[in-house]
Amino acid sequence: MIVITKERIIKAMLILVMLVSSVTLCGFTLNKVKITSFEYEKIIDKEIVPGKEKEKNVKERKSLAVGILKRYFGLGDYVEQNVKVEKTEEKTEEPILTSESVTIDKGLTVSNNTSYSVNPAEFLNKPLSFKIDGGSPQVLIMHTHTTESFSEEAYNKGAPDRNLDENKNISAVGDAMRKKFEENGIGVIHDKTVHDYPSYNSAYQSAAATIQKNLNENKSIKVVLDVHRDGITREDGTKVKLVTDINGEKTAQIMIVVGTDTNLPHDKWQENFKFASKIQAKGVELYPSLMRPIDLRKERFNEQLTTGSIIIEVGSNGNTMGEAIRGGERVAEIISAVLKEG
Repeated sequence: MIVITKERIIKAMLILVMLVSSVTLCGFTLNKVKITSFEYEKIIDKEIVPGKEKEKNVKERKSLAVGILKRYFGLGDYVEQNVKVEKTEEKTEEPILTSESVTIDKGLTVSNNTSYSVNPAEFLNKPLSFKIDGGSPQVLIMHTHTTESFSEEAYNKGAPDRNLDENKNISAVGDAMRKKFEENGIGVIHDKTVHDYPSYNSAYQSAAATIQKNLNENKSIKVVLDVHRDGITREDGTKVKLVTDINGEKTAQIMIVVGTDTNLPHDKWQENFKFASKIQAKGVELYPSLMRPIDLRKERFNEQLTTGSIIIEVGSNGNTMGEAIRGGERVAEIISAVLKEG
């Protein structure tokens, strides 16, 4: 038998008032939170949905209030005899198909977000500032946003685009690229260190340490490929699939991102842009619809560390893993050809 005294009721009411006030205050506070975009605005996806965090926090606090009351009164610990508790099956919503296929075919062009005037065609006849040789590792593949993942054929609106499983995130694309480089006789290291979890905002600082560590341990490395996937989501939650058809197979499109010295010192950016221009041209030659425009940015994205540093965007959060792997294989094949030609 549960005995509820007057003193317990008064204390419980005070606790309840405090908790309700806390939940209400939390709601008002969260409404005022300004969600700011990250520095890498065009490349990372906007996965923070206004209102979702507020709703989650309010539910958690309501649950906490109920939990404390149950603990205080012993409610939920006592079940009367001969009372049947009927179990009801939870209904699950059917997956909502919300993908949109887009092909961005621009050839040897640049999406220029800087004040610099550049023309990729002017760099094509100029030799790279480095040459590869056999045996030792020449290429480093890594991922600043290691947990970036892809959609399945069907998924729910608001499904997360992050995964710590290296078989289900961008690391799997990096592995496919590694194998393709090895098939072409180019030594490669694939570093799967996670940089964007648990802290997303410090991912680039963490990635810089990983790159420098590999460069110190392998002096032969000349190319650093920071492999990402883009993130494009419409206002209604539709995820954009950046895809083209190559030999009858859906393949994720590729975008090269080159940083400059607009914001921070970076005297190697033109060499990196030359490398990107050669990759872009070879991509247009081998697979005309594969390459999106080169994205020239004000930020440097750790590309100041070598003269062969670029970001490779493989597809988007709307692509499937299979499409992304095929895109990764194709761009690794293209880069291999460029490196062998010099």
